[in-house]
Amino acid sequence: MNASDEKGSEDVKPVSKWRRALPQVIASTIKNLLLLDLGMTIAFPTIAIPVLTDGSDPEGIRFTVTDASWFGSVIYICQPIGSVLSGSVLDYLGRKYSLMAVNVPHLVGWLLYYTAKSKLQMFLTAIIMGLGVGFMEAPIITYVGEICEPKLRGTLTAYASLFATFGITLMYGLGTVVDWRTAALIATGLPIFTILALTQVPETPLWLLARGREEDAEKALQWLRGWVEPGAVRPELADLKRYASSATLAYDNPACDEPPQVGEEPNPKFQHGSWLSNIKDVARPAVFKPLFLIIGLFFFSNFTGVTSTRPYMILIIKELQFPIEAFRGTVIFGATGFAGSVFCMVTIAWFKKRPIAFFGMASSALLAFALAAVPPGGWVPVALYTALQFCTSYGATGLVWTLVSEVFPLRGRGTASGLAGASSYIVMFAATKSFQSLKDLMGPQGVFYFFGSCSFIGFLFIYFLMPETEGISLEQIEKNYEKSMLYRKTQKTENTENTAV
Repeated sequence: MNASDEKGSEDVKPVSKWRRALPQVIASTIKNLLLLDLGMTIAFPTIAIPVLTDGSDPEGIRFTVTDASWFGSVIYICQPIGSVLSGSVLDYLGRKYSLMAVNVPHLVGWLLYYTAKSKLQMFLTAIIMGLGVGFMEAPIITYVGEICEPKLRGTLTAYASLFATFGITLMYGLGTVVDWRTAALIATGLPIFTILALTQVPETPLWLLARGREEDAEKALQWLRGWVEPGAVRPELADLKRYASSATLAYDNPACDEPPQVGEEPNPKFQHGSWLSNIKDVARPAVFKPLFLIIGLFFFSNFTGVTSTRPYMILIIKELQFPIEAFRGTVIFGATGFAGSVFCMVTIAWFKKRPIAFFGMASSALLAFALAAVPPGGWVPVALYTALQFCTSYGATGLVWTLVSEVFPLRGRGTASGLAGASSYIVMFAATKSFQSLKDLMGPQGVFYFFGSCSFIGFLFIYFLMPETEGISLEQIEKNYEKSMLYRKTQKTENTENTAV
């Protein structure tokens, strides 16, 4: 930065913290409309399966128990295909246009659900929706991580999970007032509105800088920091430019500690995101270490008992003899999960991520064990299952996605985010598809002993491997992972360095 730039930066009047945060909230909210659609997609089998299994569908579509099991889980197993592909598309199209493109499969899918005449059409539509969910994962995760300041990133990524859980609750609510076909028709309006809304937000400055579009990156940053003058964002732009340059320049030795200097020419092969460069990027410690953490967290957060039972929630309500009407119960449990996401968003800046994750996983373990131990019927199992919904949403499922937007370095972020999303839905598929078999083996209550054990192991996993990322820059998070994978060892190293300074 030259002297005139520095003088210009000093003359710029600072904007209020509210004005600075507002555009980041607006951009995140528009992006989160995709997550609203995702939540509705995940919840749709819950309202459709009871009608399709009891033979009351007007078009004569009828599911067997096996059909229902596959229909409830096929979305999850198709998602990884779209998720892996989305990483390369994300780097090529950019974050904004990728977000716009992923609405198309969902618009087509909702229309096909509404017009479904056969079992085959239902399953083909579920496959399309699963691919659509996969395509959206990487751009959703990456966009919020790259537009937000570190102090807001945790809150706004938690804010994202709020939309997913609200989408689930919204679909449950629609199931109480309209049939599943009408619910699908209503849902078609959401992708159209989302595409229009996305035209009003900017591309991420980091992606633009990685493509050498510094002027566009500066304009995007001006918009995102409160519609300010260029001088107000130049110090941050310089930091982002240095980070983007070090990330996009190729190097023969992935363990190289010396970052390239700003002004060097980017490597065009990395710019185009070849498959070979993507594989090399994932093999770097700065990528595969956090990827291992994320895959582990996805496994444990989806085996608390909430994800597994979601497609069969109405059946669970009946088998555990909950004293509530089944469809009304889905709304109550969905709203409780939504409340957990809201509470996470509100408290994440105060409590930080590690303590919230500790609480979420430990309480999920205790509640699952309690559900397995108490007799069915009465309000105690209802209270325990409701609390399980809250704790899982508060400190498990939603929190993982906030980490996905933070822990991966810019170089390889698209591919790593796609792989992380793919692993999430592979685990979701395993959790939902295996539930019927586990229930037959252990009984509708005994299966919660299994879920409690998974949550307890997840608690230990978090203790040893999950770092604290709240309020830490993306660059510092990347440096921490280059030092160590174990949380305690990393913290010790940082403390030693701080003492030396």
